[in-house]
Formats: sequence, C-alpha cells, structure tokens
Amino acid sequence: MSFKIKLTLLCIVMSITQVTLAEMVQLDRSSTVTLSSLTQNIYSRHPALHNQLAQQQQIEANTDLANAIFSDVKSIKLNHQNDAIGSNDGLQEWEASVDMPLWLPGQKQQQRLLSDTMSAELPAYKDKIRLDASEKVRILVWNVVVANNANRRAHQVWQTAKKLEQDVAARVKAGELAGTQRLLASTNALEMHKQYLLTEAGLEYALNSYSHITGESSFPAVYEETLSTAFDSNQQHHSSVTIDPNHPRLRLLEQQINTLRAQQDLAYFDGAINPSVSVGLRSERGSYGEDFNNSIGVGISFVLDNDVYRRPAIANAGKVLADAEILRVQLERDLNIDLFSRLHDLETKQKQLEFVNDQNTTTKQYYALQKRAFELGEIDLVNLLHSQSLANETFNRKQALEVDIKQMIAMVNQALGLVL
Repeated sequence: MSFKIKLTLLCIVMSITQVTLAEMVQLDRSSTVTLSSLTQNIYSRHPALHNQLAQQQQIEANTDLANAIFSDVKSIKLNHQNDAIGSNDGLQEWEASVDMPLWLPGQKQQQRLLSDTMSAELPAYKDKIRLDASEKVRILVWNVVVANNANRRAHQVWQTAKKLEQDVAARVKAGELAGTQRLLASTNALEMHKQYLLTEAGLEYALNSYSHITGESSFPAVYEETLSTAFDSNQQHHSSVTIDPNHPRLRLLEQQINTLRAQQDLAYFDGAINPSVSVGLRSERGSYGEDFNNSIGVGISFVLDNDVYRRPAIANAGKVLADAEILRVQLERDLNIDLFSRLHDLETKQKQLEFVNDQNTTTKQYYALQKRAFELGEIDLVNLLHSQSLANETFNRKQALEVDIKQMIAMVNQALGLVL
C-alpha cells in the first residue's frame, strides 16, 4: 500500500472519529453540601449501626439482671405423702416451699458495673463509625477532585493540539510545510482527544461512585482541609508526632478493655453456687381422727470449696483480656506508623513541588522558544511536539502534586482520627 493511499485512509478515519466537542463534565457545587453532611449521610446508612441495637438490648438485659432482687430464678417445691396405698391409717403430709437464691457479696455491684462499662462503650462505638464514614467521604471526594483535575488538563492539552493542527493545516495549504506535517499534527490531536475521553470516563466513574455512596448529586463547595493543629511543621518534626489517646479507634478498644475487665471480675462468681434461702409450710397428721399439725420452716444452704470450679471461667476471662490489651498496643503502634508514613509522604511531596515548580518554569520557557522557532521554520514539527509534550508533562506533574498535597493533608487528619 502506497504512502498516498495510507494518507488518504488516515484522513478518512480522522473525519469519522473526529466528533464535535460535547460539554465537559461539570461538578455541580453546592454550599449546602458539606463534608460534615456527607459524613452524616454515610454514617446514617452504615451497616455497623445495626449492631448498636443489639448492644443496647444487651445492656438493658444485664441491667435488669443487676436490679433483680435475687441472683437466680425462684423455685417452688410441693410435696405430698400419704399411706392410702400402704397401711391406710390416714397418714397425710403436705409440704410447700419457696427457694430464693441470694446474691454473693459484691456480685450485684459487679453486675451493675458491667452495665456501666457496656454503656460507656456505645458512644465510643459511634465515634469509630463516624471516623470510618469520614474516611469514606475523604476518599470519594478526592477521587473526584483528582479525576476532575486530570480531565481539565487533558481537555486543555487536546485544545492546544487542535489549535496546532489548524495552524499546521493552514501552513501546509500555503505551501510552507510538507503534507506529512499535517498528518503528524492530526495524529497528535487524535491521541490527545483519546486521552481526554479516557479522563472523562474516569471522572464520570468517580462521580457515580460519589453519588451512589453519599446519596448526594451535588459536590461540596468547600472540600479542602487544613492541617490539624496537632502537627505544626514549623515547630515539630513529623517523627515526633504521636497518636492522641482519644483517637476514636483507640478509645473504642480502651472501652472494650474496660468491659472485659468488668467481665473478668464478674467471672469470679461464675461456677459458684449462690446461697439459697428456703421458706416453707408443712401440714401433717398421723392417722384418721387426728387434727392436722401445721408448721412453718426456714432453711438456708451454702456450698463449700467451690474455688476449683470457678477457676476456668476466671482464667478464660483473663486470657481474653490479655489478648485485647495486646491488640491495643499493636493498634497504637500501627496508628503511629500510619501517621508517620502519611506525614513523611506529605513532606516529600511538598519538597518535590518546589523542584517541579522550577522545572515547569524552565520547560514553559523552552516550549515558548521552540514554538517561535517552528513558526520561523527553524525546527520541524517533531521537535515542537517533543518540547510541547515535555511542557505538558511537567505542568501536569505540578498540578497533580498540588492536588496530592491537599489530599495528603486530608488523609493526615484522617490518620489523626479527626472526624469530619
């Protein structure tokens, strides 16, 4: 196939694929939509909230038990004995009694303490869910911002390529450039159009995910965050910053440990048999003709040497508590490592931006000189496109770093446990 035929076919393909510019995807910004309102939307639909009702029922059931008069259910015994089948002398005996288990010393108070610690766990549980919702909002919002930035840059690059294509076509028509230069400019414009369409698809996907999960079609007018006062880069190096003990994830685990401690103390009563008071009535007679003899009886029962039966429950509760305490140490370490990593990445990107700013200034000047040289016929289109690509790449990296730094600030706040 000759070069002329290839050129003709490519022009036909270009005429088919070149479409009119549709409206760019726009972010519908709203001042009524905030990061806080988005967090509330996700929080209110968070699956973990379903567990809150079960926790509340557990607390109420335990509180009712702690407020009970007796440590266990009361029982009634009824006995009757006569000699109708035997000697038939008229002997009859009726006996009824009520057994009432008593609380062991300290058991009732410990049961109430368990309810208190379980109640204190609920607010911490809610705060942890809110922190999870905040993380989801930050990810969704910045996915949209990053995709939007890439789309705007790709559109600008495409428009620049189209303008170059038009200039080259005019110069080819005037006989200043060879026809192959027009082919090269058109190919470059098609490639930039393809890149724009890809970024547009990415932006639409990010917006659809944002809308589906948050339930909002509008984007917050204000979405950037400031670095928490817990970290001041002018006074404190990031390596010395540590997680606050009130971090929602740490606070929840600390409350759960308090609950486990209360359960361990309550385990001292597991396996123990509570003393029981028995109150009963007895009615009996020896033979026919005798009157019934009625009496009241009171009894109490205790157990002896039941420590061996209580130890397994105590040991098991201690093992669960020890595992939770180990988990808390590991969690605090992991949170500090994550915070250090994010602060380090933020500092690295801030330093990179300083160099990229200088590089962007240089490449912009170089591209301006190359463009002027191309207009004067001193260089060909290949060299111009190379310098243009270099300038675009540097500017894109500069803008991407600026967005990344703002995004990293949001994720540092997330690592610090700040709820939106």
